Order: sequence, then C-alpha cells, then structure tokens
Amino acid sequence: MFLAIAVLLIHPQLANTLPLSADKAAMHATPAIAVTASAMNFEDSEPTATASFDAAAEPEVGMNETLPDAPVPMPLTSPAPMAFLKSGKPMTVTVDQLRAENRRKELMWKGLVLASSGAATFDAWSTRHVITTAGAQELNPLLKPFAGNASLYAAIQIGPALMDFAGKKMMYSRHSWVRRMWWVPQSASFVSSMFCGSHNLAYH
Repeated sequence: MFLAIAVLLIHPQLANTLPLSADKAAMHATPAIAVTASAMNFEDSEPTATASFDAAAEPEVGMNETLPDAPVPMPLTSPAPMAFLKSGKPMTVTVDQLRAENRRKELMWKGLVLASSGAATFDAWSTRHVITTAGAQELNPLLKPFAGNASLYAAIQIGPALMDFAGKKMMYSRHSWVRRMWWVPQSASFVSSMFCGSHNLAYH
C-alpha cells in the first residue's frame, strides 16, 4: 500500500524530471550542433575562399608573363626649319610668263638682225670706198669675186643671214645652256663687220 502510494507520488516527479532533462539536453545539444555546423561551414568555405584567391592570383601571374615589353622611346628628329630656306627663283612658270619671255627674245633677235645686217652693209660700203679711192684689194677669198662691183652688198649679207639662222635655232634648243647663248652668233657677226669696216676706213 505504501509502495503504491510512493510510486504514484514519485511518478509525476519523474515525469517532470525527464522532460526537463530532455529539454536541457536539447538546449545543450543545440549550441553544440550549431558550433559544429558553423565549424564545418567554415572548414568547407575555407578551401573555396583559398581556391578563389588562388584563381584570382593566377591570371595576374599569367598576364604578367604574357605582357609585352614596354616600348623603347625613340629619339625625335625635328625637320629643318623651312622658314629660313628661301628659293632664288619660283619653281613654276605660268603660260603668260613664257609668252612674255618669248616676245622679248623675238624682239632682241630682230634687233640683232638689223644690227648685224647694217654692220655688214657698212663693211661692204667701206670696202668699195677704199677699193675705188685708194686702190685697195679685198683679202677675203669668198668676197673677192664680188668686190669689183655693187654685188658685194648682197654677197656680204650671206654671213649675217647664217648667223641669224643659227641664233634662231639656238633660241629653241633642247639644251638650256644653248638657249642662254642664242645671241652670241649675231653679236659676233655684228662686231666682226664693224671691225672690218673701221679697218677699211683707216686704210690710206
């Protein structure tokens, strides 16, 4: 009888003790489980972070290895200042300038034609004068057959005419130095005729 009453009295206390101990065990187990789980998560995440850091570091090494060398600076050579270079003559010539130059040369050529022809006429007249007045003789073998009559005036014009033709051809030569010397034949004819005529007048 007392044993049954003792069991009944103890049974609720055991029932209350057991749930409390189970709750306490669960409360103590929960932090342990949480700590274990967090430790596992930390251990699992640590290789991932390390892997990610390694993966992030590897491309830098690869990029540093594949980057080309820095370009070597080359010395800059500045061109010569063109402002101080002055050309003596213009490089281009207009059509009007060519026509004006051609007209000027034509006028000079015609003037030399008249001068050389006039000088040859003076030479012929002086020759005829000394032959008729002083008994002189023509020493030029080419003009000697014409020295006795007035045909000497026509014959003596052959030389200046040839010089005029030569000057005209030289004026349009392909060589620049020949074009610059086109006036020399006519001038030589003029000077020689004037010298011969003056020599004839000095003869007594």
